Amino acid sequence: MIHEQTRMLDLMRDLLGDEFVRLSVVHYDLHEDFEKEHTQITCVVRGAGLIRGGDDRPIQIVGNGVGPIDAFFRGLLDYLHAEYPSLNSIVIDKFSVIGKLGGRGGTAPGGSQSDALASVTVGIRNSAGRSFEFVSESRSVTRSGIEATLRATEYFVNSERAFKRAYRALRDARERNRQDLIIRYTDLMSQLVKNTSYSDVIEQIRADLEGA
Repeated sequence: MIHEQTRMLDLMRDLLGDEFVRLSVVHYDLHEDFEKEHTQITCVVRGAGLIRGGDDRPIQIVGNGVGPIDAFFRGLLDYLHAEYPSLNSIVIDKFSVIGKLGGRGGTAPGGSQSDALASVTVGIRNSAGRSFEFVSESRSVTRSGIEATLRATEYFVNSERAFKRAYRALRDARERNRQDLIIRYTDLMSQLVKNTSYSDVIEQIRADLEGA
């Protein structure tokens, strides 16, 4: 699974070049109401402005849910789904935490392992039932979960961007009757659709082209 995702990321980077978007969290604020089982997260994300056609200034993402990861994922989708409709076809279906005791851990007072590394895996399922996993490690469970969720979002956003690029390139190749490029971009698109459905994306591209 991880090997295939790495291969797909290489494909996206090759196709997008400098337009491959990298997301990172600057900081976040968290409010949890235990009685109401409600969480609100305000997270400042660098790179999010670029994927909405803006600049690289950090963007504030606000999300609400039943826990930090659910709230953050909902906030990201609320911010991005209009421009990246393929995100509507993915859901989180796994969340696991492994505490890595020993090694770099155990530096807290008294030799406590409370500051050990936390490895968080966030699983994503697409509309076809295919699963993906994204992992992050840090000394904070919440941070690891947020960063793994961001890696997942980054993956699917870049996948859609790459699909759009390949789709437009394929149209151009057909107009110029370039069989070599037709074969290349058809193959690229056939690989990218393994990530998730792009039916809504194709309709969006067609509408943009007709309105141009």
